Amino acid sequence: MKSFALWSTGALLACMALAAIATSVRPKPLDEMVHEADLVVVATIEAVSMVDGKGRPITDRRARTGPGSDNRMWLTLRVQEVLFDRTEAEASSLQVPLWSMWHYELGTMQDDLTGTEGIFLLKGGAHEPVYPAGFQRDTQERLEIEELLGPRLDGR
Repeated sequence: MKSFALWSTGALLACMALAAIATSVRPKPLDEMVHEADLVVVATIEAVSMVDGKGRPITDRRARTGPGSDNRMWLTLRVQEVLFDRTEAEASSLQVPLWSMWHYELGTMQDDLTGTEGIFLLKGGAHEPVYPAGFQRDTQERLEIEELLGPRLDGR
């Protein structure tokens, strides 16, 4: 009986460790993210929304994302300025999908993010984050980001 208790405790701890690993990513250097970005914009988050696995809107502020959930969270950005664009996006508003493995609660994200401004490093025509973490940068990093973009601006 003791061995089963030890085994089950060990299995539970292993599962918790795997869940923690599965929902965390290593920090990625800013220069790498800027280099990989197809679109860099200064924008304000106008809204945070969530859809279920079938694309239906979710309005329950307690709804969550994360491993095992089909829910997906989206940021609606109001673009103020385009610093770099290889995607030829002409939109003044962008929909940015967040990594679905993060443990987010809709209401908390709406309260914390709506109205915040930042520099967003995005990739592809779907305007996905260039990396799950750190793709929204503080506007105080603008000069550094522009310096990193410098060589790319000529060759777009």
